[in-house]
Amino acid sequence: MKLPVFAFAFLSLGASAADSPDVEKQVERAVGQSLQGDAAAAVRTLSAVPASRVTGENAELRSCTLQRFGAKSVAEAPASIGDAWIDSIAGAYLSYWPRALTHPKQLAAAEQALRGRIGTALGHPLSTDADFDGAETELDRRATERGFHVLLGRTPPLRELMLWRKTTIDDRVVALPDGPETVRVNLLDDFVMRGWAYYVTCGQRSAGGWSTDTALFAVVPSYRSITDETFNVRFVAHEGQHFADKRVFRNLEPWELEYRAKLAEFALADESQGSTRQLICENREDSKDASPHGYANTQVVRVLSSRLGSDAGTFCDSPTLPGQPLRDAAKAALLEDTARRRAGRLPQ
Repeated sequence: MKLPVFAFAFLSLGASAADSPDVEKQVERAVGQSLQGDAAAAVRTLSAVPASRVTGENAELRSCTLQRFGAKSVAEAPASIGDAWIDSIAGAYLSYWPRALTHPKQLAAAEQALRGRIGTALGHPLSTDADFDGAETELDRRATERGFHVLLGRTPPLRELMLWRKTTIDDRVVALPDGPETVRVNLLDDFVMRGWAYYVTCGQRSAGGWSTDTALFAVVPSYRSITDETFNVRFVAHEGQHFADKRVFRNLEPWELEYRAKLAEFALADESQGSTRQLICENREDSKDASPHGYANTQVVRVLSSRLGSDAGTFCDSPTLPGQPLRDAAKAALLEDTARRRAGRLPQ
């Protein structure tokens, strides 16, 4: 199974900290830098925040980030999974991720080293990135033979790895702004590895799932419940919008898929509106190539703040939530985007 580069919904896993607004802003900035593949920048940002000023999950994130990626970091030995071959694959990625995240400009060298280790595990060399892509089917097959499911491919900018043991199938109907959509949800559980976003944020952020042309895949331990609003909006609605868009609009860019899915989230979010806003505001990017998720977030903030008669700063930093006006603005923006695409005024 190869990872669609646009498919992930990212989640916050901890409770909100009670730190001052300026500290919260610095922590959010660091999280955004980490999710864009630059742990070195996150270390610089968090190092500027005194340890005495952070509490709770923010303190845990700061301490872990500095220890894992700072100047005095020590290579972590991966825990044994109980299968020597799976251990070798996991160890290769746990060597690749910190090197690539700490030295983003050396990504090519880090990936060359990863190819070498994976090639050794497979018993034949992988000389190029294309060779690696071609070997993913073999990696998937060998993992399956050992009782594991595997997710590979790339979550820009890094190569991805998730490993889990259990999958359960559940069919659901989601009420999207464009109309109801029936989706098949694969509930994934008993994880060994949760991907590089989970690793770089020390478990404070996680990929909540992804979609393909035929189904949705949910990372069950990323959610407190698989029946509450957070799951139904942030995962089922988000990925269900991807599912519908990939069927109706064949040529959307990754950032466009993310933009539409995040509008769908805001159109439906009630009690989860605040945490949805936090996740979108903390990970913004001006380049669609560098980070499709971050660029989509920038566009969502720009469009919705304009519709609400404010600016990006007010939209992201206001202590109060817009509530129904935000839901209405997001729904209208998504339906107008759909109408323009159907009328041929935007690429499909």
